[in-house]
Amino acid sequence: MNESMDDAGCCLLSVAWNVAPLAEGGSGSRRGDLRRTVVAVCRTAGHGARDWAARHGAGTEAEYRPFLQLADVAYEIATLLLLVEDFLVPDLEREHRRWAEIEELTGRLTELAEWTAAFLLSGAPLRL
Repeated sequence: MNESMDDAGCCLLSVAWNVAPLAEGGSGSRRGDLRRTVVAVCRTAGHGARDWAARHGAGTEAEYRPFLQLADVAYEIATLLLLVEDFLVPDLEREHRRWAEIEELTGRLTELAEWTAAFLLSGAPLRL
């Protein structure tokens, strides 16, 4: 069970490490940009969480939970990105549905990334 800031940091670093690379070159593609964003956000927040834990200890659930939520949302985005690029039977409706979900999750990713960054800078949990 993930019950500390260090655990949350490890989860984020694991997500960053496991984001699948693009099948094609993908430079400048939305998929590639999102993958790079997920990796960068998870690495930054993951290292920040582990550094915070080294200085302050396990933390409270109110402090580490948003970091775990960030890891969860990032993992979900990475998984959906795999589904929109690889399919046996093209289905435009399904692809649009998945992209809509990815875009919604990306908004949540941004919100959580901003929250975790503000927490790491201030040291005080903020209202989510």
